[in-house]
Amino acid sequence: MKASSGDQGSPPCFLRFPRPVRVVSGAEAELKCVVLGEPPPVVVWEKGGQQLAASERLSFPADGAEHGLLLTAALPTDAGVYVCRARNAAGEAYAAAAVTVLEPPASDPELQPAERPLPSPGSGEGAPVFLTGPRSQWVLRGAEVVLTCRAGGLPEPTLYWEKDGMALDEVWDSSHFALQPGRAEDGPGASLALRILAARLPDSGVYVCHARNAHGHAQAGALLQVHQPPESPPADPDEAPAPVVEPLKCAPKTFWVNEGKHAKFRCYVMGKPEPEIEWHWEGRPLLPDRRRLMYRDRDGGFVLKVLYCQAKDRGLYVCAARNSAGQTLSAVQLHVKEPRLRFTRPLQDVEGREHGIAVLECKVPNSRIPTAWFREDQRLLPCRKYEQIEEGTVRRLIIHRLKADDDGIYLCEMRGRVRTVANVTVKGPILKRLPRKLDVLEGENAVLLVETLEAGVEGRWSRDGEELPVICQSSSGHMHALVLPGVTREDAGEVTFSLGNSRTTTLLRVKCVKHSPPGPPILAEMFKGHKNTVLLTWKPPEPAPETPFIYRLERQEVGSEDWIQCFSIEKAGAVEVPGDCVPSEGDYRFRICTVSGHGRSPHVVFHGSAHLVPTARLVAGLEDVQVYDGEDAVFSLDLSTIIQGTWFLNGEELKSNEPEGQVEPGALRYRIEQKGLQHRLILHAVKHQDSGALVGFSCPGVQDSAALTIQESPVHILSPQDKVSLTFTTSERVVLTCELSRVDFPATWYKDGQKVEESELLVVKMDGRKHRLILPEAKVQDSGEFECRTEGVSAFFGVTVQDPPVHIVDPREHVFVHAITSECVMLACEVDREDAPVRWYKDGQEVEESDFVVLENEGPHRRLVLPATQPSDGGEFQCVAGDECAYFTVTITDVSSWIVYPSGKVYVAAVRLERVVLTCELCRPWAEVRWTKDGEEVVESPALLLQKEDTVRRLVLPAVQLEDSGEYLCEIDDESASFTVTVTEPPVRIIYPRDEVTLIAVTLECVVLMCELSREDAPVRWYKDGLEVEESEALVLERDGPRCRLVLPAAQPEDGGEFVCDAGDDSAFFTVTVTEPPVQFLALETTPSPLCVAPGEPVVLSCELSRAGAPVVWSHNGRPVQEGEGLELHAEGPRRVLCIQAAGPAHAGLYTCQSGAAPGAPSLSFTVQVAEPPVRVVAPEAAQTRVRSTPGGDLELVVHLSGPGGPVRWYKDGERLASQGRVQLEQAGARQVLRVQGARSGDAGEYLCDAPQDSRIFLVSVEEPLLVKLVSDLTPLTVHEGDDATFRCEVSPPDADVTWLRNGAVVTPGPQRQSCCSYGGCRMCGQRKARTCVSKWRQAEWVQRGPCAGCEVGSPCPTTLACPWPRMGTSTASSSMVSYWPTRAPTAARATTIAPWPGSA
Repeated sequence: MKASSGDQGSPPCFLRFPRPVRVVSGAEAELKCVVLGEPPPVVVWEKGGQQLAASERLSFPADGAEHGLLLTAALPTDAGVYVCRARNAAGEAYAAAAVTVLEPPASDPELQPAERPLPSPGSGEGAPVFLTGPRSQWVLRGAEVVLTCRAGGLPEPTLYWEKDGMALDEVWDSSHFALQPGRAEDGPGASLALRILAARLPDSGVYVCHARNAHGHAQAGALLQVHQPPESPPADPDEAPAPVVEPLKCAPKTFWVNEGKHAKFRCYVMGKPEPEIEWHWEGRPLLPDRRRLMYRDRDGGFVLKVLYCQAKDRGLYVCAARNSAGQTLSAVQLHVKEPRLRFTRPLQDVEGREHGIAVLECKVPNSRIPTAWFREDQRLLPCRKYEQIEEGTVRRLIIHRLKADDDGIYLCEMRGRVRTVANVTVKGPILKRLPRKLDVLEGENAVLLVETLEAGVEGRWSRDGEELPVICQSSSGHMHALVLPGVTREDAGEVTFSLGNSRTTTLLRVKCVKHSPPGPPILAEMFKGHKNTVLLTWKPPEPAPETPFIYRLERQEVGSEDWIQCFSIEKAGAVEVPGDCVPSEGDYRFRICTVSGHGRSPHVVFHGSAHLVPTARLVAGLEDVQVYDGEDAVFSLDLSTIIQGTWFLNGEELKSNEPEGQVEPGALRYRIEQKGLQHRLILHAVKHQDSGALVGFSCPGVQDSAALTIQESPVHILSPQDKVSLTFTTSERVVLTCELSRVDFPATWYKDGQKVEESELLVVKMDGRKHRLILPEAKVQDSGEFECRTEGVSAFFGVTVQDPPVHIVDPREHVFVHAITSECVMLACEVDREDAPVRWYKDGQEVEESDFVVLENEGPHRRLVLPATQPSDGGEFQCVAGDECAYFTVTITDVSSWIVYPSGKVYVAAVRLERVVLTCELCRPWAEVRWTKDGEEVVESPALLLQKEDTVRRLVLPAVQLEDSGEYLCEIDDESASFTVTVTEPPVRIIYPRDEVTLIAVTLECVVLMCELSREDAPVRWYKDGLEVEESEALVLERDGPRCRLVLPAAQPEDGGEFVCDAGDDSAFFTVTVTEPPVQFLALETTPSPLCVAPGEPVVLSCELSRAGAPVVWSHNGRPVQEGEGLELHAEGPRRVLCIQAAGPAHAGLYTCQSGAAPGAPSLSFTVQVAEPPVRVVAPEAAQTRVRSTPGGDLELVVHLSGPGGPVRWYKDGERLASQGRVQLEQAGARQVLRVQGARSGDAGEYLCDAPQDSRIFLVSVEEPLLVKLVSDLTPLTVHEGDDATFRCEVSPPDADVTWLRNGAVVTPGPQRQSCCSYGGCRMCGQRKARTCVSKWRQAEWVQRGPCAGCEVGSPCPTTLACPWPRMGTSTASSSMVSYWPTRAPTAARATTIAPWPGSA
């Protein structure tokens, strides 16, 4: 964050301090620290209080906030304390570290320990020394392991082994351990071998061989790692492999962890033999890696730690323990809780080569979200190594100059600790690096492992630059181990494994074992004996501490909270504390504690307090004071301690309990002050009569006095009291003011001792008591000392006029310049003023112009030119302009190679039309190169581009062809970079479709499957359901350039399936489904028009379907149509027919034919309309009817129409009749009646009933009635049950009214009985005079057109005239008497039934 113009920024702060370094003489020593500040601080290194300058052996590398001191070929004189001092405008900070330079050993370094001669018996005794130590081993389970050690010493040492800090007999299962002492003929010294038979997984650990004799102890250790042998397939191929772990018998525990946090699982297992432990995740064995750590803690528990949990880590984790006695499991279900705010694109794992770069990139949801980068738990700050870029929502970390220690886990974190995690793998000679830090308790074993790419290579282990003993190191194949048994504090430091230019480092930290602090002293007592002393006594703690200890005595002034140490005492007893031990007079309390190397005991406070007074000495005594009348007189003195004192004035004690006092009313006023060691007496506004007063001061051990002298003065200066120093810039207005004690008193101004003269450039003014000197526009030459003098007193002003400060415009940041020998280097600096002077410095020394260094000034530009640089010209350059500096770091390299990259031959494999870029990086940007192909220089063209950018040279082939294959060289002088380019045809790719295609077609539809390839000539094969297809009439294969098609001209359901277009390197998949087409109605251009029919006409509704077997459903006005009741349904192939035999009004409506019963199925509708029948006269049927009426009776003419409501007109002899008088016209439904009351002879005539489409004529005669008589009697009948019984009789006249009776009761016509009377007009029987009555058994209603006499029963009557006689019915009783009464002459007949009838009337 940049500080604002008014902000002072932040002072330097060390994030990492330099660590002490121990190196062997001639080795390299390096100190590093990280310091931040705003603005960025300037860092310098010092030694012995002197700032260090760069030299051939001393350099100061800097990388962003990281600063270092690199000392090559260290000498013993280089040892000492080095201070890193950081300074900026806001403050300063420093840190220090010691460099120790050790003398190399005097013995031959090539001589191995085993070759060193042992001291002879007569040469004296010594502590044990290991001649050979155990070697670390990596074996498979079941192998035999032998660990051997040999140690020398006098007397001969005793050897014994330990495993993981325990004696072998304390190991849980050590029955397969065997110890074998060495033999004398094997060599000098004592030896002891540890043999492990059939090693098991729990045997892994650190084995330490101890050698001990009377003169000391030595130890050497080795690491044993037992691995599980690789799984072998079962002998029987049909035999299923055994499960890795048994299924769980109960539900696992559940463990929740937030994303980005660690999950730790601990499994504690016991058993004999000691169980072997395996961790599993989702049924698969787990191996340790960067984010999954597996170890055993100090309590013996097995631990699996999953670092920085991600969503992909969720699942079931199982700890499986097994031994020869059985197996047990413990499981936990891990759930990872994902945050609401997530990275849009998380980090991905990357790989990089050592000395190269690695790029990590992720995306955040919003560009304004801040992020931070971490390497595991270490925050990464932006610098040249860790370049951090933000582009919108993209966050990018570029790691430069990769090292083995850069291998690890990297995190990008948003607010709320939302993280995304990725692994960075650094490819190089070292495959498995050291941990970043290793914490070991004091006395435990420290084991460090490194895995290298190549087997059998020799690495180098060192600590803080000092090579470690060979006895601690072991190598086997790719593995290298360093075992430090029983570490101490001296073993702590930076441990490094080096292999060539590659190295990996860890910080080994040794933590002290916690010891109990000593107990407190007892019986502490205080005695107040002599004056101004106190006696303190106590006794040692119980029990007494095992380690050496001292007593620490502290004091506290009563009323204060701070305890201050007095002194330390080694022995218990008594101590006398005098008053001289306290800084000031007061009451003091005391306490004491015991202190040892293991800590401090609780404090014991002595009961009570003591008043102590320090003995005072006079440091600065009183001096005589001479002041002017009316001024204050100040007397002061300094004592050696803080103590109260008494002031006296002319022998009279002054009261000090008040801030201000007065000697007597109206006399001198005074004020007494005490600040620390200083005492002051201030006499206010002394008068002339106070002159000669004697001031005294007294306290224990000190007495002093001084005199007061008052002198008169005509005038004195009120301000300024002291010399004033002022600084101005040129052209600024300067005003110097001096205020006197009297008004309008004259004063004279001087400059540098010379009286000033007034002018336009210097004005002198007086205003009352104030005298001013004014410089309207100050110049540099106006600088000097100005004096305002009057009557022996003066005021002095130091005036400095300087030009405005110079600012450096460019560069604003540190500039790094790299050049090679003899190259011209120019350092440019631009200032904001052309006349501003600048000075150039190199490595702290000012630069002088010479033949090798040219200084140039051009306007505001300042340049330092090195015409022909040499390596010695490199260094730190500074351009100093006023208070600002521009920094330049110049590095001159003696060029041995022009080409920086590539260092070896590069092989490029490309496909035709691909873009190929060959890159060559040079050490200098101006160097020219020559590109060749197969020995001939290339010519630039659109197909071959040559590019130049700074130090990079490129040859670009935008669309490479097969003929571009060959060897390309980038040549400069005698060097060249080789590129072998191999161009091949690109693999056949399917451009379209990229995803699986699903097609759904109907029967007979044309189906086309198309596949577009990346090459026109690429062969393809088509497959259907795994079998290659063959072309036929039903399957056509087509090819049009890169497009391939499979065509099914008329697809059938069996053509459905999975089709594959195989192009060798790529395939396209098609899923085809062929279904039956939906049923449709054919030949329908418009909706069928309504069908109008007359009643009784047949109706045929038909439609044609697209499929013959499709079912249909007919409905009439929404109700399903049932066959029968005059309706017939037919199916003739695809044709569907509904036939109505005789249409009636009930058949009118909407008929719908629907294909199937599913909702929404296609349908076809028909509208049937049945026309209303014309209104006709139903009865009488004859066109003319003779009607006879008796005079005085009512004449009634009745006409029955075919339907109600038909309008009719009545006429008599051609004249229309109206309903009036005796004539009444009545209408009841279809019945029309003309009634003439009281018929007369004049009413006879021709009556016409005129309907719209029919008419009837009545010939009416008015005559006296004839006598009615029976012409024939009824005849008894015998009929079978269910048959009709018909009774007949004849009357005269034929139109006489008759009444039928049954058993004396009048018979009413009904469903089972009907009567019909007719005369004349029956064409079937032709009986005009006879009248016939029929009684018939019927189940249906009575039909108006009943059968007439002589007609067949059930046949329609052809008669067209209605019967005018009343109708009656027959009875169905078992035996009945039926009577017929024709007016007066009755007749009867009996009817007998053979069986009972099912119903009764």
